[in-house]
Amino acid sequence: MARKSRRNIDNATVKNMATDKVYHAALYARISSEDERKRECESMENQVKMLREYVSSCEDIAEYELYMDRAVTGTKFDRPEFNRMVADMRAGKFDCVIVKDLSRLGRNYLETGNYLESIFPIFGIRFISITDHYDSLTAKASEDGLIVPLKNLINEAYAKDISRKVKSSIDAMKKQGKYTGEKLPYAYKRDPEDKHHLIVDEAVSDIVVRIYEEKAAGKSVVKIAAGLNDDGIPSPGRYLYEIGVSKEEKYKTSLWGSTTVQRILKNRVYAGDMVQGKTEKALYKGMGTIVKPEDEYIVVENTHEAIISRELFGKVQGIFERTEAEIKARKEKQEPLEKPENLYEELFVCADCGRKMGLRLCKVKGRRYPIYKCNSSNVYGKSCKCRSVYKSKVDGLVETFLRQQISVYMGC
Repeated sequence: MARKSRRNIDNATVKNMATDKVYHAALYARISSEDERKRECESMENQVKMLREYVSSCEDIAEYELYMDRAVTGTKFDRPEFNRMVADMRAGKFDCVIVKDLSRLGRNYLETGNYLESIFPIFGIRFISITDHYDSLTAKASEDGLIVPLKNLINEAYAKDISRKVKSSIDAMKKQGKYTGEKLPYAYKRDPEDKHHLIVDEAVSDIVVRIYEEKAAGKSVVKIAAGLNDDGIPSPGRYLYEIGVSKEEKYKTSLWGSTTVQRILKNRVYAGDMVQGKTEKALYKGMGTIVKPEDEYIVVENTHEAIISRELFGKVQGIFERTEAEIKARKEKQEPLEKPENLYEELFVCADCGRKMGLRLCKVKGRRYPIYKCNSSNVYGKSCKCRSVYKSKVDGLVETFLRQQISVYMGC
């Protein structure tokens, strides 16, 4: 007698348990960057095909919607399509979730287990993992329910192993002086023959030379930025938008700022050296960026064509060092004064440029006062009038308004 497949047995069991119930299923597919480099069976198209074939074989399941996350790691659950699926689940739009295997749901043991054991049951969600032969509707009557936690542990261990291998490979490339970053330094582009080698972007390299020469001549970073904006020179972000590399609308009208100028002036890449490994991520934990100490940077000299000379670079760094030493000495002589908390940080903006008003201690007639001030006019030109207002005045106006509202409420 022919042996029935396990899948057919489970489907028959489900049919007997809920003959009238038709589940509306969310089909979830995910593929990471690493998966895209693997064999064809890991492709998004094959996942979707398998999901839909499974649904078509089940009389008690109908597809609600397909959710697909491309090039997203399974070690974290903050994914665009997964978040959309969870929002629809909370809205009660479906009552079943189907994935190709448990690793598609996630490779984090604790988070995956939380969804399987707590979140999905709370919302009455039937969960099916096709290749794991797991169906939450029949798991209690099957040994599959005991194997799932073990498979989740294996998936997380796999993610950790891949993370370590990827990190080791990238670190080896950095030590060889190969560029491994996603965003290119301003005024450089990728070598068409070697994507890990930088070549000079002649269209804007003269802007970098100008910035260094002006700083060496004694100009502040604020005045350098203001001069670039006055001359209509596109900022790095705007330049990428204009040549079609970036499509983010926020860069369409972006301008030069003092921070951007200073970042260029302190970057050794313009002297022909590669400095990498300033930050690190624990990929398998989905952790944020960890800033590493300077003595742990990976530095390789003379890896690509320099835009400015080492002499000019050294002169500019000397100016920064002297300025920082002077500021430190000045602060040590000043009477310490604690800056008050900015209570209106997200609300108080400049009427001209729309940027947030910073709270700083400003000297007025020999004394320092907390003042809300917009310094954008120093950088962005005449469109901003450098508005400022004393914190005490703002606090007084807010207090008066609150007292008025309380009086109205109390009927006084």
